[in-house]
Amino acid sequence: MPLVALGMVVLIFGGIVGISSLKLRKDLRGKVIQRYADIWAPLSKYQVEQSASDDLLGILDFEDTLIFSLMSAQEIEGALGVQVYDREGQFLAGVPIEASEPSLSVRSFERMKQGSPWGVFWPDGSVEVSGASQVPEIELNVPIFGEDGQQIEYLARYYMDGEQVKDELELVDQNLLRQALMAFASGTLLVSAVFIWSFWRLRKANAEVAERAARLAEANAELAMVAKTSAIGAVASHLIHGLKNPLAGLREHLNTNGKSLEDDEWDDAKQATSRMQAMINEVVDVLKNESLDEMESLSGEEIVRYLKDKFEPKAAEKELDFGVRTDSGVKLSARDANIAKLIVSNLIDNAIDAVSVGGEVETRIGLQGDDVVFTIIDTGPGFSEMAQSRLFTPVQSSKTAGAGIGLAISQQLARHLGAELVLTRTSSSGSEIKLNIPIARACQSAN
Repeated sequence: MPLVALGMVVLIFGGIVGISSLKLRKDLRGKVIQRYADIWAPLSKYQVEQSASDDLLGILDFEDTLIFSLMSAQEIEGALGVQVYDREGQFLAGVPIEASEPSLSVRSFERMKQGSPWGVFWPDGSVEVSGASQVPEIELNVPIFGEDGQQIEYLARYYMDGEQVKDELELVDQNLLRQALMAFASGTLLVSAVFIWSFWRLRKANAEVAERAARLAEANAELAMVAKTSAIGAVASHLIHGLKNPLAGLREHLNTNGKSLEDDEWDDAKQATSRMQAMINEVVDVLKNESLDEMESLSGEEIVRYLKDKFEPKAAEKELDFGVRTDSGVKLSARDANIAKLIVSNLIDNAIDAVSVGGEVETRIGLQGDDVVFTIIDTGPGFSEMAQSRLFTPVQSSKTAGAGIGLAISQQLARHLGAELVLTRTSSSGSEIKLNIPIARACQSAN
């Protein structure tokens, strides 16, 4: 690819040099030919003035005098012929006699009216000279003023031997070709050197970018490890909190060696064991999703199914009206969704424990402004003023299913997500707690 690109650049550069050289060739050849026409213009004027002032020719009409004076140019060495035209472009006279007598072309007639001399080079000749083969000719056209000296009335057309002009033009072509080749060669070397240097710099820059990208990936991996460590610490706290009371109950039962245990006590032990297993499974899900691809995500419907499967049996035991619903379009990364599930599970668990038989517990998942919002509403007795002041602070609790440090751990998990956990309403008729996860955080994680 670099060689192909370099070849294209050299080809384009060669085309530019070629086009420029052809244009310059045309201009230089035109200047060489024009130089001869500029020389013959004052000579023609001088011949006409000399003839008009001659005593013998002065008695003739101006037109006759002019023709006679111009015809004398035939005697100059290298002259092949002379033709004279009037202001209408009609042929008046010319030598040699056998030369053609055409009228002026439209282009020549228009140039004559402009009053400036011009030349035309004929490499194969334009007038056949008697007894000679065709030779290169230069045609010199000189407009002539009339007797009053104010208007162009005549055109003198000289045909001269063009060998010298041909030599000059060939020399111009040779010099121009040599210069074009030198320019192309030097330009190609310069372009190649610049291109190779640029390509080398580009490869070096790409290597530096790749190296920095690798370092950035390592740094991201380290940051991800720090984030995982932080999450694992918070999740571990959640697990410890969840297992503390069930383990204490099991230990108490085990200390009695199972003696004198009533059926309901065995049921408590079984429930404690099930609860510990569920807690461990939740933590394993979170830790497992720490290593999932960033594109893995959970929708609001999937979170709803999880919460229903987990809490509907417990709510049914207390004959509670339990419900979970979500707005469409809610989506979180698997990692963030599982951490959010831990937080919401802890809140629902506390709500179910706090609500009396026949009460209500409802969870809503929706989009509000710039947040994905989890709202947990219950009809429990609410939080006291003292409990509200220490709501998210670790406290000592001896309740088997109570909340000692549960809300504090939930707040820690929420902060890890960049979310906000707030108590929005509480009274004797119930409470409402919201978990707000910024949409920018949710979208970034999910995408």
